[in-house]
Amino acid sequence: MSIRELRLVNRLGAEYLAVLTVVSALGGVLGATTWLRADMLAVPGTILWCLALMAAVLALTPTPPPRMGMLSLAWLLSGLLMFASTTGFYTAVLETRGERVEATVTHVRDGTEKGRHLYYALADPEGTRIPGELDAWPGAEIGASNNPEGEVGARVTVIRDPEGLVDPRLPDDVDGPDAVFSCLLVFTMTAVACMLAGRPLKPRVVVRRPRETSETGRSRARRRRRKRRLRRS
Repeated sequence: MSIRELRLVNRLGAEYLAVLTVVSALGGVLGATTWLRADMLAVPGTILWCLALMAAVLALTPTPPPRMGMLSLAWLLSGLLMFASTTGFYTAVLETRGERVEATVTHVRDGTEKGRHLYYALADPEGTRIPGELDAWPGAEIGASNNPEGEVGARVTVIRDPEGLVDPRLPDDVDGPDAVFSCLLVFTMTAVACMLAGRPLKPRVVVRRPRETSETGRSRARRRRRKRRLRRS
């Protein structure tokens, strides 16, 4: 396959990837900033995610899409890409200009998700409110029971953004190499699925038998009559 043919084959896959990546990055950035609360992102994030699939199906592909199953897989992977984008964005901001401070909990809020998930409003050593909320407490593990919880007046070391763009995070949650690896891994998986989804279907080869002519039918009839005479003789 020539380079030109390869580009033509993967053009649709590249369009899929562009749509899913843009939407995932947008959702990830919104999830990392202080503009929206983390527990209130489920509805707008899901709407954005569904719009990405609708755009890929309706605007980029013929009807029906050539490989809808593979496109659905790419769409599911783009959901992981959205989460990876969140981690990558706040990690990049906090590693670039973040400040390590010992903060004090000023307010504890129980989120709107199912189960118990606490969010902590913090103040710096001077008593100034730190923009955003801390969504995890030191020593807590995802999915574990009896996790430690903070309370008003408790002290915790965090990395904050002086500009207030992203929420404060625990130092262990700000890991540049891990964030880069996660983003690259999920992006690669999504890209492969998109490229496979953009491949055209192989044309079906239909083998047609030649129609029998009247002469062919007569010759077969004569042969059958000869065979019957030979059996009788």
